[in-house]
Amino acid sequence: MKWKLLVAVAVVLAVLGFLFFTEEGRKYAISLGSLTRSFTSTVGNFVGSFVKISSGNGFGLELNLNKEAIYGQSFSFSNSGFEASGRILSLKIDGKTWEIGEKVKVELVGNGKISIGNDGRLALNADTNLLKLDSWKTSNVKVEMEMIPDSLLMNNAKADLINTTSASGNVNKKLDEIEVKVDLNKANLEVENFFGTIELKDKLKLSGTATNIEINGKKI
Repeated sequence: MKWKLLVAVAVVLAVLGFLFFTEEGRKYAISLGSLTRSFTSTVGNFVGSFVKISSGNGFGLELNLNKEAIYGQSFSFSNSGFEASGRILSLKIDGKTWEIGEKVKVELVGNGKISIGNDGRLALNADTNLLKLDSWKTSNVKVEMEMIPDSLLMNNAKADLINTTSASGNVNKKLDEIEVKVDLNKANLEVENFFGTIELKDKLKLSGTATNIEINGKKI
């Protein structure tokens, strides 16, 4: 076995001698080093990108809460549908004031934002491709409206931060194969970067994605 070891050592020494003591060997060593550094750099960039992308990924989220949890919140929507039924308090279409003294179903498609006051009053500001008030409809108009909604449905709703101090119901968080369910009772709830669907009737349901959620100051 010793002779095999001696042969292996001789081969290694011969290779090292070729690499460091001949001109062709030195060129090969330089090329090999450049290739190694390039490969290492590529792998490092790939890993760095992968970690960056993974850390920015959100998770699935469903909130089933009391209706009042939406009070004080604001959302935007883009290229999406909005639908609400209730009593309209004020309405402007392309700057013209409309008087509506009864409950109406409002449907629109477009871009805009809504905010819900602490009294449950909804304010809408939107540029619409389509607007319907019950059976009447028009297109490509700007809408400013205040109403007290009995129901609300909005797709592609986005909020940088949802922050409510009296949330009751439950939270369902899903990440890959992991699912976490938490019951709430007048809890402080914060949700960052929510994107999804809002449904409001007797209860509030938000379903979509988010990047962070905290209950009473603790991440889940």
